[in-house]
Amino acid sequence: MKISEIYKTKNAENKTVVSLEIFPPKTDSGEKTIFDTVAGLTKKPNFISVTYRGDSGSRTREIASKIKQTSGIEVLHHLTSVQKSRGDIAEILNNIEAAGIENILALRGDLPKTSAEFTEAYPLAKDLIHEIKARKCFSVGAATYPEGHVNSPLNVENIDHIRQKYEAGADFFISQLFFDNDKFYRLNESIKTARITSPIVAGIMPIMSAANVERLIFFGASIPTTLIKIINKYKDQPESLQKAGLEYAFEQIDDLLKHGIDGVHIYTMNRPSVANHAMERYL
Repeated sequence: MKISEIYKTKNAENKTVVSLEIFPPKTDSGEKTIFDTVAGLTKKPNFISVTYRGDSGSRTREIASKIKQTSGIEVLHHLTSVQKSRGDIAEILNNIEAAGIENILALRGDLPKTSAEFTEAYPLAKDLIHEIKARKCFSVGAATYPEGHVNSPLNVENIDHIRQKYEAGADFFISQLFFDNDKFYRLNESIKTARITSPIVAGIMPIMSAANVERLIFFGASIPTTLIKIINKYKDQPESLQKAGLEYAFEQIDDLLKHGIDGVHIYTMNRPSVANHAMERYL
């Protein structure tokens, strides 16, 4: 089932779509944990997204396909265009389609730390979106950034960039993680005012460890004072920090749901506890 139809159906019923995100682990045991977690969910998310890994994305495709086949949960396959030729993208799309996957999150991706030159066939996400939509067999999602892209000098999202993705065919938008709901509300209002009608989905990531916080610099997410105090209070108490971090995320989601947003996308970091607690609470 196309994810665009999931949003259309659920939102027509005044229901919020709840989805989870995982990433391809580096070990077999990590992969087993993912499948065991999905199989053990008593309440299923509306879909699960799988982040992109490797030049061909074969691991992403294999994991997404297995989740769909074994659990019946719809999947969203991430795809980046960075340093890929038109032939590369065509082959990857052929493989995704052959695997029975109907949904793709189209991203430009981050440039590798190398001096090697490469002519980009799809220099921007909108170019990749346009290429995928031309096949007429995929529902395509795109990213948006409540605090602006980490490589942008702006601290807000450029609405023109969102419009370009929308006009290229983006069926829905999933936001980068954030910890201040007001930033998402301002972005959401600006997008709707611009008459962009695709669903706008809030990306939420629970803080589960002090080391977790260091990675947020990479994503460009600011940390509110309230959350800083929580991290500082429990920095030497891992279990207490996990509990407090999860509760902060759930308070964010509760507030988002009260505002009737289109969807909530939870970055689980492959933690079974996050997936299980979220599904029990919101579905």
